[in-house]
Amino acid sequence: MQRVKGKGNTERTVFLSVDARLALADYLEKEREQDVTLETKALFLSAKGLPARKPDGRLSPRSINGILDQIGRWHDAEVPDPIRKISPLRPHDLRHTFAFRLAQETGADAYELERRLGHRSQRYIQRYTNPPEELAAQYVEEF
Repeated sequence: MQRVKGKGNTERTVFLSVDARLALADYLEKEREQDVTLETKALFLSAKGLPARKPDGRLSPRSINGILDQIGRWHDAEVPDPIRKISPLRPHDLRHTFAFRLAQETGADAYELERRLGHRSQRYIQRYTNPPEELAAQYVEEF
C-alpha cells in the first residue's frame, strides 16, 4: 500500500498484488540502486549513463510509452491467437484494464472505483469500466 500523487496533486492509496510487490522489490534491489542520485524523487528511473537523463532521473512519458510498446510487441510475437494481440500497448490501456477488472471484482462499487481511480466524476468511471466491444459482443452470445 502506498500513497501516490496523481494529476492536480490529488493523493490516493494504491494497493499492489503480491506479484507486483515482488517485482517492485526486485527492481528496487537490483536495478534502481545503480541509478539513484541525491536529486532522485521518482520511482522508475532512466539509466545514469544516458546523455538525455533528467537531473532527477525520472523516465520521460515518451520512454514509458516506448517500453510498453516493446512489451506489447514481445507479447504479440509469442501469442498466435490474433484476438489476444495487445499491440500497440499504451499506459492508458493498463488503466482501463485495471478499472474494468476492479469493476468486475467489486460489483461496480462506485465508491471503490472513485477511490482507486482518483476520479470524482461518474462519467469518467463509466468510461474506464465499459467493456471492450469484443467482450460486450460475447455477453450477448452467452444469452
